Amino acid sequence: MSSPGGLPLPSNPDENDGPRILGATLAITSLALITYGARMGVRLIAVRNVGLDDYFMSFAMALVLAGQGVVWASVAHGAGRHIGDIPLSDLPMGLKLNFVSQPIYLIAICVVKLAVGSMLLRIANTPFYKRLIISIMAFMAFYTTGCFFTVMFQCTDIRVLWDNTITPNCWPESTLKGLSYTNVSLNILTDLCFAVFIPGPMLWNLNVNRRTRLSLLFSLGLGCFACAAAFIKIGSLVNYGKEGDWLWDSRDITIWTVVECNTGIVAGNLPTLRPIFRRILGSTLGYGSRTNGGGGVSGGGSGYHRQKDGGGGGSRSMPSIVASSRSRAAVASRQLPTDESSSERAFNAAAGEYEMGDRKHHGQASRVFVDPYALSSDETVHRAQVAGREGDGASGGARSN
Repeated sequence: MSSPGGLPLPSNPDENDGPRILGATLAITSLALITYGARMGVRLIAVRNVGLDDYFMSFAMALVLAGQGVVWASVAHGAGRHIGDIPLSDLPMGLKLNFVSQPIYLIAICVVKLAVGSMLLRIANTPFYKRLIISIMAFMAFYTTGCFFTVMFQCTDIRVLWDNTITPNCWPESTLKGLSYTNVSLNILTDLCFAVFIPGPMLWNLNVNRRTRLSLLFSLGLGCFACAAAFIKIGSLVNYGKEGDWLWDSRDITIWTVVECNTGIVAGNLPTLRPIFRRILGSTLGYGSRTNGGGGVSGGGSGYHRQKDGGGGGSRSMPSIVASSRSRAAVASRQLPTDESSSERAFNAAAGEYEMGDRKHHGQASRVFVDPYALSSDETVHRAQVAGREGDGASGGARSN
């Protein structure tokens, strides 16, 4: 087979990367789908609280599944093979599907970052971080829109990309490659912002224990793998289309684009799965109960505090929660003031944090323990046990955030 100019087309029947394309893309897409299903199970069934980040992630997952279907069809029509080895009946459809996959994943990558940004907005602890996150999200939406129009209007008649009977009139190759490099670079920068630069200092300043902080930083830090995929993709762009072997040259670009997008989905889903991990670890490692001094507070729900005896100078223990329904009703009706910021409350609730540490309530020290198995969210009422207040009698009960 030869090109219209009489030159032989690239051919090597022994080289077929179609199975590799399908294997790699199906594996990472399946992993993303599993984590998405678990995420929505937690949000819909366990905490019954679906937010904007879940809507964005659902849209991204739908785009990814549609993109995977396009990739599968493109492999059936020649993707991963040299252009000289593809039947003429399959070649136009293979080139068309290769083009269609580009805007799908372009938009999907942007929507994934919007989902992660919306999740970070839930726990942003200062107006500065909120404005910064919103600005990055707006910028991503803006430049992705520009890239979409670039892809769609790179030629006066876009059909020229798969129909060689149309006279080509497209932007210069150097311009298109420059725009591709710019897009990849901006993706890397925004990935780092949402995986490292923003979550690091923001989560580090929140009043949560180290294990929770590190686990969430690790989950969001998986977005760095998306950066690695983008870096690898840059190398594949260098020689793309130089010999007109489009469906062969695009094989690694397709793989690493799908990996970049789905890795972002996995990284965005993992922080929402902490209630599942906590429930599993609680049953296998014995989490769910804490001991405070000599007596302790159990996961079941009773605590105590030691109070100085004014006459003898010794100490005596008093129950803070009694078994009678009257006492429980009285305890539940009490609202303890707190100096905890709204962002910390949202974070501790959304992340499922079960120990908040010592707090100061208008000059009175108290220690708050939240049920380790409560699958709560930032809009639900959180159950807590209050270990008592110095200088007061038996007290405690539920606190709503």
